Amino acid sequence: MTSKLRERSRKIHCKKFTFVIYSNQKLQTFPKLGEIMKISLKDVALHCNLSISTVSRALNGDYGVKNKTRVQVLEAANALGYVPNLAAKELVRQKSELIGILLEDSDFEARPAFFELLPYINKTLASYNYRAIIYTIRSHNYSRGELNDILNFRNLSGCILLSVFRADHPIYEDLKEMNHPAVVLESSTLTRFCSNINTDENMGAYMATRYLIDCGHRRIGFVNGPECFEISRERLEGFRRATEEAHLTVEDTPVFWSDYTGNGGNESAHQLLHLNPTITAIFFANDLMAMGAISSLAEKGVLVPEHLSVIGYDGLFVGKYYNPPLASIVIDNPAIGIKAAEMLLELINGGSGKTIRLTPSLFKGNSVKPI
Repeated sequence: MTSKLRERSRKIHCKKFTFVIYSNQKLQTFPKLGEIMKISLKDVALHCNLSISTVSRALNGDYGVKNKTRVQVLEAANALGYVPNLAAKELVRQKSELIGILLEDSDFEARPAFFELLPYINKTLASYNYRAIIYTIRSHNYSRGELNDILNFRNLSGCILLSVFRADHPIYEDLKEMNHPAVVLESSTLTRFCSNINTDENMGAYMATRYLIDCGHRRIGFVNGPECFEISRERLEGFRRATEEAHLTVEDTPVFWSDYTGNGGNESAHQLLHLNPTITAIFFANDLMAMGAISSLAEKGVLVPEHLSVIGYDGLFVGKYYNPPLASIVIDNPAIGIKAAEMLLELINGGSGKTIRLTPSLFKGNSVKPI
């Protein structure tokens, strides 16, 4: 090589390799390293002084990476000219970026309480590049292993079970045995791959009953949902805890079992008042039963709260626009939706199942009258 040619040469050093570019013209710019040699995920990790797994999760938008770290990795990848191998990425993941949102396949009226969660679940999943699809689960002719089959058939990354099934439903046994990431609402099911998030139903029922007692009511009826549901039993415990604390007798605080529907609340309220005409307040275990009762009682001349005080449970947004605005125990749907999605993402990224229990709040409305 002549000395003149050496003067016109340019050298680019990259790790163990040296690239020499010969030119008879002045070299104005250099391409990115990624255009000269293939930059790997390991190169980006070394550049950022991070583990390969952290860099991979940052580039994929996975849950659990701090925003500062994500920005650092993205800037480094761009500067180095890193180009991901999309085919390899799919082979490594082996799962779609789809999440199954599971609901009971029925015309059950109480489902609006769960639909209020969906916007928060979807928004949280979308922020990490996941999408949600809704599946319905047959309740009465469900077959063991059906849940596992659904997840395998669509190659889902995980699922969130929104509907509350009876405590002895076989779907809970499937959740305990499978190794797909899952999050269940209003259930105590907990495994290595399954988390649960619940409202403190005992405390919510206690708060509702305590509010009626503090307003002077001593003859209080309770219209509950089906006894086969875990949430119904917990709400009964909270009701009894408050009445016993106030030294009210079982005769003064009768309990009716209903079905969480508006018509069920209507029928139960009439039966309750027929058998216990001195009742001054009723606590309904959900807002739909309370609304059904209020409408039906008004047709019979029993006005709320003038003649009877009523409080519900769930805190449906429509309750505030009811006549009168319905007093209710408000479930924190935004927090539950966000937390449910985050808990599932943690499981997908190798975390273990855990339990979160949120305390509800009281909306006083205008359907309870102090006496």
